[in-house]
Amino acid sequence: MGDERVNETRDETILFIRQGDNNTGYAEVRVSPDRKKAIAHFFPPVASGAFLTAPVFGGKLAEAGITHGLRQDAIDEAIFKANSTHEAVRDVTVAQGTEPVTEIPEHFTLRKEFLDRKPEINPDAARIDWHTLSAFCIVTHKEPLARRIPAVEGKAGTDIYGTEIPFRVEAPTTFTPGANVAELDKGLFASKSGRLSVSGDGEVSVEDVLELKKGVDFTTGNITFPGDVIIRGKVADGFKIYAAGSIVTSEVLDVTEIVCKKDLIAQSGIEGRSKGALRVGGSLSARYIQNCKVAARGDINVSGSMVQSTVYSMSMIRMGEAGKLVGCEVIAIGGVRAFEIGSAHGVKTRVRCGTDFTVQQELDIANEQLKVLAVKIQRAEEVYAEEKLQDIGKHLEELRAKKAEILTRIPLVLPRIDRNDEAFVEVSGTVYPGTEIEICHVGYSVLKPEKAVRFYLDKSKGVVLSEPLAKKD
Repeated sequence: MGDERVNETRDETILFIRQGDNNTGYAEVRVSPDRKKAIAHFFPPVASGAFLTAPVFGGKLAEAGITHGLRQDAIDEAIFKANSTHEAVRDVTVAQGTEPVTEIPEHFTLRKEFLDRKPEINPDAARIDWHTLSAFCIVTHKEPLARRIPAVEGKAGTDIYGTEIPFRVEAPTTFTPGANVAELDKGLFASKSGRLSVSGDGEVSVEDVLELKKGVDFTTGNITFPGDVIIRGKVADGFKIYAAGSIVTSEVLDVTEIVCKKDLIAQSGIEGRSKGALRVGGSLSARYIQNCKVAARGDINVSGSMVQSTVYSMSMIRMGEAGKLVGCEVIAIGGVRAFEIGSAHGVKTRVRCGTDFTVQQELDIANEQLKVLAVKIQRAEEVYAEEKLQDIGKHLEELRAKKAEILTRIPLVLPRIDRNDEAFVEVSGTVYPGTEIEICHVGYSVLKPEKAVRFYLDKSKGVVLSEPLAKKD
């Protein structure tokens, strides 16, 4: 009834299907090497040859073993088109196997931005601030870290000959919850703010302590961390640090701008190169402080010296047994204990106790604003006196209103500035001339060296007096 030939090559199987002799319609079927697909070209008869019919074509496929995934509609349409148009119809998929479904176990996949994270640099920026590029990935409380991927059941496939194709089992990269990471229905979430850490075996953790073994420099960028920070190396010039917890540093702390919400321990010393500013929400301990502006809400304990610095404390300032305070301005609500204050060369040193430095700063700002306003008002009045311009008059009214607002605010602030009339200054060694001592805004000028002395406020007389420092037992 027809002619069927099969050619097998290394890459594919070719099947020729004819309706009859060489003049009849025929098809050329190519089977892919993986036996998952069969593609046919259909050719019309020549002269008076017979048309290829769908039953003949289907029967020959079955004889060749091709029984699965037949696309009968595509076959019928292609044969009809070839017979009716007398033109070849090519590249028709006549059989398509069923692909196996890969088995995937349930797992967590880390968010892409964490996997691919690199410091972000804007190439269009006119100037890149390399200090701001951070090598750390900081996450916040309840932030999603990884998404749960549900399990997919594996299913075998079938090729066009009906042979089963086994399914593959995928082994995805697995991530597991570690410290401070909660496993919920949707995935892994940070149970507290901190630094994201992923171990070599895929354990995801959030560290509430950031340890900087090589210090702070261009490899770390500025540090902003919601927990404690341990710095084992140097802090390079120009880098800023913000810690919501405590800071501990083993080497000299070079301060550009540092904010610490809890305690700060500088096991060596603190240097600010005159412009550095350090704010501490708790207590501060250091070997020495030099050329820095320091403000702490708790005690400040310095075993060595404080030199050419501005140091504020809402509590006590305590120096070590040989602690010297030279060329500084110091404000402490509780008081100051030191070995020496000032120097034999008469370096000006100012110690103020019993005063709330936050209120003092507020007053200083207000007084500075009044000075600026006074100059502006004078200039506006001079211009307005020459010509009564409406806009100048309005500007003058605004300046005067601002001045009045500040003058009204200052009396409300003043009662809060002197907080502790029991404050004192104790010097176990020598306090030198050039030293100014003030307790609750009552001043005392040291005119000659005084040794082992205690300064206090005599409230009945309204003066600061000195008395010999009681010897320790």
